[in-house]
Amino acid sequence: MIDVIIADHQELFRIGMANVLAVAEDVRVVGEARSAEELLGTLKQVQPHVLVLSTNFLQAFSEIQRMLKRRQTALLVLTEENDRIAYVRWLRAQGVVYRSMDGSALIDAMRRVARGELFVQDRSSDIRENHPEVA
Repeated sequence: MIDVIIADHQELFRIGMANVLAVAEDVRVVGEARSAEELLGTLKQVQPHVLVLSTNFLQAFSEIQRMLKRRQTALLVLTEENDRIAYVRWLRAQGVVYRSMDGSALIDAMRRVARGELFVQDRSSDIRENHPEVA
C-alpha cells in the first residue's frame, strides 16, 4: 500500500485528487493539508511513502525537506502550468506533475515515485526515467 499526503492550498483540487487516488487499490490518502503548518503537523503524525506538494508550500520547504529525509518520503511536486523552475534538480523531487494531469497518469506517477523512479511530466507528453539514486 502506498500512503500519500496531499498538500495543496486549493480545497477542490485536494478533494478531487483524493477521489482520483481512492480508485487505486494500492494507494491510500493518509493526510491532506491546506497550509504549511497543517502539513508539518501531519508529517509529525504520519509517515507517508509519497508527499504531493504544491509549489505554494515552497516558503516552508527547508523544514518540510528535513522531515521528508528522516522519513524517506518521495516528493511529487504539483506545479502550475506556467512554472518553469527545474524542481527535480532544485528540490531533489522524485516527480513533477501539472495540475492538468489526468487521473490515470497521476496514479501512474504516484506508483513510479513510490518505487524510486523519476517522473517528470512534459506539457506535450510525460518523460519517465528510472533513477533510483534520486530517491
